[in-house]
Amino acid sequence: MSKKELEFAELSLLMEALCEERLSTVDKMRLEEIVLSDPDAMQFYLNYSHLHGTLYWDQGLGSDAMIPVTIPVPEAELPKPIQKPAISRRKQLNLGLATTCLLVLFVVAFNSFTKQNDVPNLVETPIDRNKIPNGPRHISENPVSVPSTHTRSIKIEPAKHPMLQSQNGDAVALNDERPLIAVRPKQLAPAEKLPSDASDEAIITFINHRIQDGWEAANIAPSSFATDEEWVRRVYLDVIGRIPTPDEAKQFLTSKQTDKHQRLVEYLTEDPTYVTNWSTIWTRLLIGRSTSREINRQALQDFLVESFAANRPWSEMVYDLVSAEGDSETNGATNFLLAHLNNEAVPATAITTRLFLGTQIQCTQCHNHPFNDATQSQFWEINSFFKQTKVVRSKKMDVVGKQSPKLELVSVSNGGTTFYETRQGLVQPAYPKFAGVKVSSEAGVNRRQQLARLMTSGKNNQLARAMVNRMWAHFFGYGFTRPIDDMGYHNSPTHPELLDQLASQFIDSKYDIKQLIQWICLSDAYRLSSRFMDENVSDNPDDGSTPNFSRMYVKQMTAEQLYDSLLVTANPAQIITDYSTAWNKMQKRDRWLQQFVYTLDNEENDETTTFDGTITQALLMMNGPLIKHCLDYKQEQTILAQALKERSPDNRIKKLSLAALTRHPSSRELSELKRLIKDRTKYLIARNVPPQTAIQQSYQDVYWAYLNSNEFILIH
Repeated sequence: MSKKELEFAELSLLMEALCEERLSTVDKMRLEEIVLSDPDAMQFYLNYSHLHGTLYWDQGLGSDAMIPVTIPVPEAELPKPIQKPAISRRKQLNLGLATTCLLVLFVVAFNSFTKQNDVPNLVETPIDRNKIPNGPRHISENPVSVPSTHTRSIKIEPAKHPMLQSQNGDAVALNDERPLIAVRPKQLAPAEKLPSDASDEAIITFINHRIQDGWEAANIAPSSFATDEEWVRRVYLDVIGRIPTPDEAKQFLTSKQTDKHQRLVEYLTEDPTYVTNWSTIWTRLLIGRSTSREINRQALQDFLVESFAANRPWSEMVYDLVSAEGDSETNGATNFLLAHLNNEAVPATAITTRLFLGTQIQCTQCHNHPFNDATQSQFWEINSFFKQTKVVRSKKMDVVGKQSPKLELVSVSNGGTTFYETRQGLVQPAYPKFAGVKVSSEAGVNRRQQLARLMTSGKNNQLARAMVNRMWAHFFGYGFTRPIDDMGYHNSPTHPELLDQLASQFIDSKYDIKQLIQWICLSDAYRLSSRFMDENVSDNPDDGSTPNFSRMYVKQMTAEQLYDSLLVTANPAQIITDYSTAWNKMQKRDRWLQQFVYTLDNEENDETTTFDGTITQALLMMNGPLIKHCLDYKQEQTILAQALKERSPDNRIKKLSLAALTRHPSSRELSELKRLIKDRTKYLIARNVPPQTAIQQSYQDVYWAYLNSNEFILIH
């Protein structure tokens, strides 16, 4: 067996000992060493803990084990922990489940570990490097109030671009002897902290310098800037969730304004599609792509649309989601918790901390965390905040006189204590407590409101850190931690100072999401090309190494981005813009997405997709209804029909290339395509296809090839 195989075998035994709480101090240190040294081992640990928690929970529901309940017991009169007698049959079942879990996870993890990613060794042809546009700027004196007419402008003073500075040191060589885990950036002397009233220019410069520090520490150099064609396509997809229309792309590419990049970012965050895109993203994160018929998806998305349209502070949005009360139709925010209050509110506890605080605590429901100070008691202390919440089901009449389910989220006034069972069979009490602050468990105290207040007060910066990390991962493909929702001592960020300062500035901006997006999109790192260079070929997080953001990492479109982008390539008039008139179109998109979604029946209400490179997806891209719509040259308004009206073959191909790939074809590409079109047309005519139809079908083939290329479906 190889060294890696031996480590995974040892890891499996250590995980089994951990779950049975027979891990010694030496064993714990060895477990920490293995998991923290290898991302595959870290993922194995997370999967094992997750499945162990699922099996433990499911078994608990079906056994005579005590299920956590809420009963009114004064704190002073609580008895001492009760030793529950051992149940041999239950121990045997635990062992059997753990052994099965161990074998399945070991095979899956080992198979994924043994797959090697090929790293292309490409050297980019030097291109002109653009300087960041500059100009005077102004800061609003009152950033607290951010109305829907928000027109704040970011301006940056002229400065020499850090990437134009010479890079010293030899490039990191890519060879078979390189370590499995790239060396993390060395500890650098801390830079001056940003003041709370730092200008946008200072914040963006701070981002640039901290990222550059990482390049120097890793002895790598950044790639060149992306071309305008690459950057405009990237920013449209990342900010509003679709590729630009040909007219939008042309307007940016032909602009001579020196500040056109910052103007476009500001324009996109004010575009109505920004609202529909981010409300869709967060609806998916909050309740998934597929939900119970009882959950009012539209009402939740309406709440998010109103919030993003008004640019409400992120802290206020989270407060409303965590503390929401009322029926699912009147108060859309209630649907978040209504979708997760099953299984004694365990899913609600797990997803609230994971989404808003960037912390995965689900594994601690049955044992303490082995690498940080998270304990089983802390899980149930947070869980107790949700124990006053009740879901009331009723029926309502719809417009056609048919009864449909109606849900209401109600906070009851009863007090009481939550009890949970340890792995040793002890029954322990848990009182509502968050970040060291204990909330009264007496009757009349609204615990969820208290939890929402503590999470969003700003005294604990975890809400801001989690959002900054998630937003960075959205734009770069990787966050400062992997996974992005498992932050803590055991999972150190790649750029801790940058994460801390961005979180601090996010708080000082009154949790302004648009401002955070603008800081990220105007940074040097976001402007980089996705092309490898000899000097940064080692910066490849796909192989498990630490991301240094020396180039833009290639991402695949999400299912939503693909759907909306295909609408653009068919007929730009069909794109979703104003949400008030777009709900029917979005329902059509949701129905299309369902073919990729599978719901998992576990304690976190998770779901998975079969979207990334599956046979179903490939077939849909080859001959699905969306592609057929794009290739319909008989409809007057389609891009293909408009391209065929051009007189010259060059202009026809350029129009199709701009529509699909947001760029014009190279001279070689243009020459080859014209030759292929000519040969294809002759072939069709020889088979008795009318000449005009043969020409149309030849260009149809070119457009089909563009839409089925990797360049179309990837964000680079």
